[in-house]
Amino acid sequence: EPTSPAEKIEAAGKFHKLTGKGKTVALHFPWDGSTKKDVRSLKSKLRKAGIDAGSINSNLFSMRENGPLDSSIRFGTLTHPDRKIRDASIQHNLDCIDYMRILGSDTLVVWLPDGTNSPGQISLYDQADRLDKSLSKICKALGRNEKLLIEYKLFEPAFYATAIQDYARSLDLCNKLGVKADVLVDLGHHAHGVNVEQIVAHLLRRNKMGGFHFNDSFYADDDLATGSIHPHQIFRIFCTLVEGEQRGHKSVHDLALMIDQSHNVKDPFEELIESVENIEIAYAKSLLVDFKALSKTQDSCDPQMADRILGNAFNTDVRPILIEARLSMGLPADPMMTVRETVE
Repeated sequence: EPTSPAEKIEAAGKFHKLTGKGKTVALHFPWDGSTKKDVRSLKSKLRKAGIDAGSINSNLFSMRENGPLDSSIRFGTLTHPDRKIRDASIQHNLDCIDYMRILGSDTLVVWLPDGTNSPGQISLYDQADRLDKSLSKICKALGRNEKLLIEYKLFEPAFYATAIQDYARSLDLCNKLGVKADVLVDLGHHAHGVNVEQIVAHLLRRNKMGGFHFNDSFYADDDLATGSIHPHQIFRIFCTLVEGEQRGHKSVHDLALMIDQSHNVKDPFEELIESVENIEIAYAKSLLVDFKALSKTQDSCDPQMADRILGNAFNTDVRPILIEARLSMGLPADPMMTVRETVE
């Protein structure tokens, strides 16, 4: 597994050449660097690997050894009671915007770890007010064609009251911040039974769907390989995206699609290939759905035939189509086995 930003970029470049996907790689600061010199070095490495910078993620959950963002951040960053820590957290995001511009990216992603673990720890009113003001300062620093994607999470590391706990709070923030801000949906950040595709449809209708962190989960935010546990869910999500596109909402190709998963057992390179293939399969199957015929069955209150239409698409083996697509682009028909054969 890559142990440095340079190794990560090198691996990402090899992945892109092998699969034709992953032209951009997300970067996290300060994990991937903490100075403009570091960032310029990353830009050079990206160019050498033949890929580009994707979204820039501002890390507010890692404690720094020096400065105000030390162990104090366990009590919050953008919502911390101490103005000095709030200002330092805002400044880190402003620094990330500078890094974003150096790297040629246009997207800043904020996932906020702020919250409380006890009822009396902080006023929920103060928490919300401070968050509104802090994000407003960050968003105002963005240029006209730059975007802020706001992620939400049900819990962790806060287990009593997370500052951005669900899509409704994220949407509320984005509405206040205006056209530069959209919601980012992480597939692992929901309670069991939450209908993610319904959230996607609502966000598309409100023109606030920004993108995804693709992964899969079994218990909570497990960050397992995308489509490895719930392949039908990712199919339903893509059906919702394609239907939304046909209804005149944002195109699938205008969304930020990112893989955000944790490699604990499988080889990380191979698991990324697995995830990309599962995403491609889900998308291809969704394109087989006849949404006009589906709409007729829905209007005639015939759920049996409606589900049959979806089921026929989901049960179709689209892998031969994907193989033909790869071969037409001069790529290996089976990237996973190509990796295995190269290693052997």
